[in-house]
Amino acid sequence: MERERAIGLDRQTEFVYRMLLRRRRWRMSELCGVLDVSEESLGRVIEGLREEGLVAASADDDQAIRAVEPSLALPALATRRFQDAQGSGLPGAVAVERLIALHERAADRIAEPVETGSVDEASALVERLATTVRREVVMLVPEHCPGSFEFSRHVADAVLRRDAALRQVWGASFLHLPAVVEHARWLGGQGAAPCTLPHVPTRAVVIDGAVGVLFDESGGARVLRGGTALDSLKKLARRLWDSSMEVRQALSSVPAPPTRPRREQILRLLADGLTDDAIARRIGVSVRTVRNDVASTMLGLDARSRFQAGVRAAQMGLL
Repeated sequence: MERERAIGLDRQTEFVYRMLLRRRRWRMSELCGVLDVSEESLGRVIEGLREEGLVAASADDDQAIRAVEPSLALPALATRRFQDAQGSGLPGAVAVERLIALHERAADRIAEPVETGSVDEASALVERLATTVRREVVMLVPEHCPGSFEFSRHVADAVLRRDAALRQVWGASFLHLPAVVEHARWLGGQGAAPCTLPHVPTRAVVIDGAVGVLFDESGGARVLRGGTALDSLKKLARRLWDSSMEVRQALSSVPAPPTRPRREQILRLLADGLTDDAIARRIGVSVRTVRNDVASTMLGLDARSRFQAGVRAAQMGLL
């Protein structure tokens, strides 16, 4: 098996992911032509990227795919590897930071209007903003758009893992769709059940009450930072949320939110300053188990000390 590189992927897979980041969306035939590979061999790589959460279907072109923003996708990849106890497969924190910084400099779109009519561009914008949330994200969703950020587990998970609230108000017209029901059930299992109203008048996102993204009918968007437009959007979002009802019919038999994996619990308690003995007593495992988990985590994060492991875990979104 080919040696894994610093961001946690083999050479070929990382190369394809970096190529995908150069454009907003690609059709397979276009990508095959640029890379000079067969569609069969490329398809295997793309499927691997999709399973890792690094690739999503385009919302603008049902024949195309797009790269999930690295600021969202790579910390999520690190989190999954960490939870699966694959310490040696963790992406390197420094390498991830470098790739994210390069991509942000090459495609700095947060402060600019999104390309008119591009849902993919809007989804990329929200993916990036989701990694900065501190308190809450409110989404107004008047219609179902397959592949868009409102129905992305990557976006929802990024928000919830930061211990922020995710409040979604969905229009009632699409609640019958199987994909919507499945997503609602998943959200309910994470403690973020969506709510619904007969009519949601606009499509928008508000992050921490400080940034708004307001969409037009074609899917294009503009970013609101302060001013009367943002104040009006915040008031509308709050009024709709307060008057909405939970999507109960989509949330039957939802399991309780899962317990955090042991290694994640240990890392959080370590970051809180607890000793190995105290951590072992808190979660009911042996001190040896705690020390083994700490050692493998430090190795996976390329950390030379427990403190540095905590810092890098925070950088990677593991805490």
